[in-house]
Amino acid sequence: METVLKIAQIITEFKPNGPGYVVKNIVDNLPSGMESTVFFLRGPSTLEASCDIQPISFKDTSVLNEFDIIHSHGIRPDVLSAYTGLRRIKATRVSTLHNYAKDELLNIYGPKVAMLATPVWMATWRRMSALAVLTEDAKNFYSRSLSPEKLHVVHNGIGELPHVSALTDEDSTRLERLAQQYHVLGTNAHLIKRKGIDQVIRALVDMPDCALVVVGDGPYRQALIDLSEEMNVAERCWFTGYRNNIAAFLPHYDAYVMPSRSEGFGLALLEAMEARLPCICSDINVFREIMGSQAAFFTLENTASLGEAVRFALNRRDALAEGGYQRYLERFTGEAMGRAYAEFYEKALSGHQ
Repeated sequence: METVLKIAQIITEFKPNGPGYVVKNIVDNLPSGMESTVFFLRGPSTLEASCDIQPISFKDTSVLNEFDIIHSHGIRPDVLSAYTGLRRIKATRVSTLHNYAKDELLNIYGPKVAMLATPVWMATWRRMSALAVLTEDAKNFYSRSLSPEKLHVVHNGIGELPHVSALTDEDSTRLERLAQQYHVLGTNAHLIKRKGIDQVIRALVDMPDCALVVVGDGPYRQALIDLSEEMNVAERCWFTGYRNNIAAFLPHYDAYVMPSRSEGFGLALLEAMEARLPCICSDINVFREIMGSQAAFFTLENTASLGEAVRFALNRRDALAEGGYQRYLERFTGEAMGRAYAEFYEKALSGHQ
């Protein structure tokens, strides 16, 4: 009888966001012989996955005794995982470092929390048997403060884009009207400052034949709307707000824009690659690693450079779209991610024994 490796995936919220989709893609693509259960600290769960999904709390972690590996995702799950070590739960503990810790805490909670919480978060990672980082850039960054032997690069991946509900008539009509007059640049994002969307709004001033569609919500949305009005480009900017069918917008873009100032990885970029869209990216190491030469890159905070990248992408749309799609197939599928995490778990177990 085949021995099954049991893995507890612990996440703050199992919902449609970056860490949620990463966990979903892991559990949906692990090979046979590995079985996950997703535990969430705050609910309800709004994502589906091919495994059991259960709530968990610090008050009762005894359920984790039956697992071989505890894989945590995020600061609260990492603290809970460290706590299980104090409770003498014998599972091998691992974590995925989805971002650059201090930057992420700074963006979400502000400088005071970031200053206090970052050392705590780092301390939980030092108690882990192995740590997955999403890029070589992240590995180089964290090697300064964490044991390099514990760090393993595991790229994110995605499966086929989900079958989502069609656009509403209102959304479809608005996209069609924009497409009749402009080249449509699109981005799907949680609207915080580090996503860099303000750069695209400023660049639109010198791109009168382009419009911007921003799908998503977040604390920076109103500031972006105000900026579009200040720059007199509001009639060419559409901030849709939250949509539960963001993949349905992708076929309506002429190019996908990923203008982040920093990024842990960028699953939305993989979705654009899979949808065969030419991609325009800020020139940061993470995006260079993902895209290779198959994107139009621009210099951060330089609207002229961004405008040149947009022209490059639109003029070479077919070549960049196909190049990005082939790079996705070679490196970033769900199956590739599942195989990589299976190897990561095996290394963690062998190092823990």
